[in-house]
Amino acid sequence: MRERHEVVSGPARRGDLTRGPLATFARRTFATHVALARRRALATLATLALGCADDVTALAAHASTILVDGDTVLVASPDDDAVVALDATTLMERARLTIAGAPTKLARLDGSPEGADTLVVSLAQAAEVAWIERDTDGALEDARIVRVPVPCGGTGAVLALSTDEALVACPHDDRLVHLRDAAVIATYTSPGRPTALARLGDRIHVGLSRAGRVRVLDAATFAPREELVLESTRGVAAVQLDAFAADGAAVIASYQRVDFDRDRTRDPRLGGYGAVNDGTPRLEPRLLAPCGGRYARFDGGERVASGPSALAFDAARRRLWIAHRQTGNVVLVACDGRSARTGLAAPSEREAQVLGAVYVGRGLEGLALADDGAVFVDVAFDHAIAKVREVEGAPSIVAQRTRSLGATAMSAAALRGRALFHDARDTQLTPSGVVTCASCHPGGGEDGLAWFLHTSTVGPKLRRTPPAWGARTSLAPYHWDGEHESARELTLATIRALLEGDGLLVELDAIAAYLEELAPPPPRPADDPAAAARGRALFDARCASCHPGGGSDGLAHPIAPPSEDAAARLERAFTPTLQAVRARPPYLHDGRAATLRDVLTTADPDARHGAADLSAPDLDDLVAYLETL
Repeated sequence: MRERHEVVSGPARRGDLTRGPLATFARRTFATHVALARRRALATLATLALGCADDVTALAAHASTILVDGDTVLVASPDDDAVVALDATTLMERARLTIAGAPTKLARLDGSPEGADTLVVSLAQAAEVAWIERDTDGALEDARIVRVPVPCGGTGAVLALSTDEALVACPHDDRLVHLRDAAVIATYTSPGRPTALARLGDRIHVGLSRAGRVRVLDAATFAPREELVLESTRGVAAVQLDAFAADGAAVIASYQRVDFDRDRTRDPRLGGYGAVNDGTPRLEPRLLAPCGGRYARFDGGERVASGPSALAFDAARRRLWIAHRQTGNVVLVACDGRSARTGLAAPSEREAQVLGAVYVGRGLEGLALADDGAVFVDVAFDHAIAKVREVEGAPSIVAQRTRSLGATAMSAAALRGRALFHDARDTQLTPSGVVTCASCHPGGGEDGLAWFLHTSTVGPKLRRTPPAWGARTSLAPYHWDGEHESARELTLATIRALLEGDGLLVELDAIAAYLEELAPPPPRPADDPAAAARGRALFDARCASCHPGGGSDGLAHPIAPPSEDAAARLERAFTPTLQAVRARPPYLHDGRAATLRDVLTTADPDARHGAADLSAPDLDDLVAYLETL
């Protein structure tokens, strides 16, 4: 059917809730907002008082690309701009709703098992959220779509708060947006790239993928209550904190633990990211769970797992399902351990009890728990849906069907290339199943890390990960020092030097097509249009010669600041694109600049960027413009 939509201008003011124009609005609505939230919290506490730990699970909510809606399974399909409804028994398609903007995550607002009348869908390639109002029978095909403008360039995780409220994460803008009745009512800053949301009782958990932290907010006031750092070892980070589940007493999270700069004395002959030495990989999927943190082994067996992308916890059976985007398998863990009612387990080196794994397909993106204890799996890259259940103590596929696909933004070659970009099963890409291109470039972007590289053919050097979507023909050559002239050459060199593969029989041109067609995060609406306009004038006068149109001139310049770190020295750096630059801190080739303002000031002692004479207001205006790109 044809998309029907309305553009709704919500009453929100963009920015930090505690200051600026948004503060005026916040003061006007604070009493009403808090009163409503307190009623929700009191209802939660009443339920806790009457029930046991499993009662808490009913109050836990988290976002996914797939959800069970009575006898229907709903799946977000960003490749063809649709939300698809499938029969939960036959897996046959029932209906589809076209929603432009790459629908990514979806949540049902009322929390009832069936007959829902409102869905909220995040859009990865729009500055909007889709608010879908369905008829009382829950029919998708006759739904009314309201497109709600948000102060973000692309949205991700979405969390149902009540029958008419939702919270949406903006991973590229470090923001959370609170919606009520198809309108924005507040915007909160959330530094660290928010990629996952969950509610457990009176607490909201926010997964921060760049910061490697879980931040806990009060569900009534949205004020911070606590924060957990997942990794504290120098040179080790927790990234891709993309999935939450809840065991009734604690929120469970999955992430990738990466050793990006822990030991510079490491023998370079030990290899790159894909090497496993003494059973220890440099990249390892981990759990934040009461039943253990480690669950993957890299011995060539079925327990090889990479890129955890979704979780589902069956509280009744004490089973945790883990989907993996890069190895395409679903791992089943017996999660019998129960944590105290703190809301967060502590990171653990203890190995979880793995019951088994089953390969389901390419690019797993979401899990949804069925009433019978099985899980529905969104096999996104294959455009398929699967049902997996525990059979004789191990996971087994009991049903699977490919779903229809409309016109896609990417070519068939680019879709093949995307699968290869994420593939940890092909031994010619990565023999140990540890790492893929997507390990450092999640979603085709970047991980926010500056890696110390030293192998038998590379380094030693310290380099900030650039976004993979920057490997377009118009932005060649690639890498900070411009060492690769084509995406094909770049891909083959990365496979051989860092992934440990040989690259033989790998369809390199398909990967190059994916990099060419991969869309960057969309622009963000200006918080202050007047300031952004003044900033654009400054940009055109001072910056456009090297960054024409916010892109790159394709030339090398002696712009890199001097460094006492020998690995960070770079005589000349090729100009990077400034597209979506707001989403890519820290900055410069070695990540020394924490903010865009730092790039122009503290990280530029020799005034090589030519901004030393700008006043503080002019710098504010210039940054305001850069944040809209």
